[in-house]
Amino acid sequence: MKRLLACAPLAVALALAGCDGTTATDPLLRPSFDRGGGQGVNLRAGGFGEGSLGAWKSQEGLPDSKGGGNFALYLQKMTATATVAAGFAVITGVEGQPFSALSLSWLHRDGGWCGAGAPRWNVGVTGASGTDYTVFLGCSHADQTGPPPDGWTTDAFSPATIAAQLTTLLGFTDEQAADIEAGTVTSLAIIFDEGTDVGPGFVFLDNITVNAKTFTSPGDNGN
Repeated sequence: MKRLLACAPLAVALALAGCDGTTATDPLLRPSFDRGGGQGVNLRAGGFGEGSLGAWKSQEGLPDSKGGGNFALYLQKMTATATVAAGFAVITGVEGQPFSALSLSWLHRDGGWCGAGAPRWNVGVTGASGTDYTVFLGCSHADQTGPPPDGWTTDAFSPATIAAQLTTLLGFTDEQAADIEAGTVTSLAIIFDEGTDVGPGFVFLDNITVNAKTFTSPGDNGN
């Protein structure tokens, strides 16, 4: 976990930069940005670095909320974990919301990687004191007791689960945890940066839920 905490800020910084075009991405790996939206909550996928990609893939997921695309979000890193590279998805429209009310989940398809560090939620938070934090919520530490469809696993982080992990798993002090809990969300991203030296190097995610908003396809962007 200490290795994860050391490298993750760089990964998310590069990922966020990649969304506005300030980080170069191999044209062969650059996914098309999602259809729809612009207002409300949006999810935009991408990748940076060797062998890495984030993109919606049709006919790889569960039934969508509209249309017959059956999309799933595909994230890959087909290189070593130590390589500075990642597939990612940046979620916008949640800035300013209370951290203590944040509820996050997705389904991951069997055969893909679900490790302690990837795929993970990176949550940027400004505490009540004005201090900035990044909270990492790794796939294998999620609550996986929910009943998923066949071939999928539920990975959920309720507000209570997140609060408990701040001190017991992520190493924040009680004072820092209280500051985070009283703070607001400043950024949110899904990062996949564990490579083929620890797993298969990819994962398919579906029904990605941020509070009351669920992404089943690129068409779910916006309100």
